[in-house]
Amino acid sequence: MKKVIAAGAALLMVGSIASAAYAEVNLSGDARVRFVYKDTYDFGNTHWDDTLQKNVPDTPDVNYFDSRIRIRIDGKAKGGAFIKARLRMDDFRWDGQGWDAYKEGKNIWVDYGYVGVPVGPVTLLGGFVNWDVTKFFQWDDRPTVAAINYKNDIVDIYGLYVIEDDSPNYLDNLDDNNMRAYGIYAKAKINDDWSVLAYGLYNDDQRDWTENDAGELVSRNGQDNSGFLGTLHVDGNVAGIALQGEVAYKASDVQATQDDGWGLYAQASYAIGAMTPSLSIGATWNSYTADGDFGWLMIGDIEPIGVIKNVGGYGQDWFWVAPTVDYAVSERLKLTGNFVYVNVDTNDDTPLDSDRLAKLYEISGQAVYTVSEGADLMLGMGYLKPDFDGRLNGAGVQDDGAFGLMAKMSLKF
Repeated sequence: MKKVIAAGAALLMVGSIASAAYAEVNLSGDARVRFVYKDTYDFGNTHWDDTLQKNVPDTPDVNYFDSRIRIRIDGKAKGGAFIKARLRMDDFRWDGQGWDAYKEGKNIWVDYGYVGVPVGPVTLLGGFVNWDVTKFFQWDDRPTVAAINYKNDIVDIYGLYVIEDDSPNYLDNLDDNNMRAYGIYAKAKINDDWSVLAYGLYNDDQRDWTENDAGELVSRNGQDNSGFLGTLHVDGNVAGIALQGEVAYKASDVQATQDDGWGLYAQASYAIGAMTPSLSIGATWNSYTADGDFGWLMIGDIEPIGVIKNVGGYGQDWFWVAPTVDYAVSERLKLTGNFVYVNVDTNDDTPLDSDRLAKLYEISGQAVYTVSEGADLMLGMGYLKPDFDGRLNGAGVQDDGAFGLMAKMSLKF
């Protein structure tokens, strides 16, 4: 009996220590199940297969299910120090591997995890950070960062020290394997209607250079990636019209191109009762490539039915006009429709014998129905029609339209 009492006292003591050390721990997360169907994503083009001795599609048509569960952990000590982490579980396609998914090294893994400690008016941060700047420039990245943050009701400022590459490799002399980045993120509220965000990062590529068999200086990826990249974003409201705009830049060495890359866009939207029309107009030059989270359904990597994963691309200049309409049928049912026109041309970074895309047309839409608080059903579909010209005229290249469809069941808790 004394042993039981002693054990109980020990558990109570451990519990009291834990309560003192961890004032607050919150769990939240999200989950989804999706069905995806893709047809003619190669635009009807084929290639010869030596094994099958016949022409086969460049991109076979597919349909599949997949699913994912994520758990977010937010822990906060009584003094204000905190940790943030997210676990991702069972992020797989349903292609038969599910029977052995529990054996996979990435069946459960840390999506991000970092620590924050308030010191006077600032907070020190360190770890594997969930980093969002803008969807046009950099979104949902996972850099390893040491940072200092100052925040109040007007400004939110970060000073960043980023570890980009610190691993030895066969091209290095092992004396210095460092690729670092130094940056500043600043967001300021100008007034009730306007805010501005500025972000600048300098890549400092100090990885060793050595000689290959031909006596040429080479690095891990064949070039020095030092250089500046950054963006300037504004949000505002004028007479009920919601406005946003952005100008982004990447140095030529950073994106491994001949010329510096530039991107810009402007967007306006206006609510008219249950309907909100909007218009996006923008361009990219000299291989600037927007983050995959910028785009629509068939252009962009927001949903799995995207045909072209990024706005902009290596060796390309883009110009687009994209009207979108959102309509709230009821409190539960929301509809979105997109019509996107894009003109794509090559630039000096592309060899003269390269293919040339002239125009893209996307018609797409989605419906989201809220079943209950935190649980949605979504149906999305889109059609992307390319129009090849220039060097592809008479070359036998097909430009059939691609069709994609997806259905998603998602929840947040």
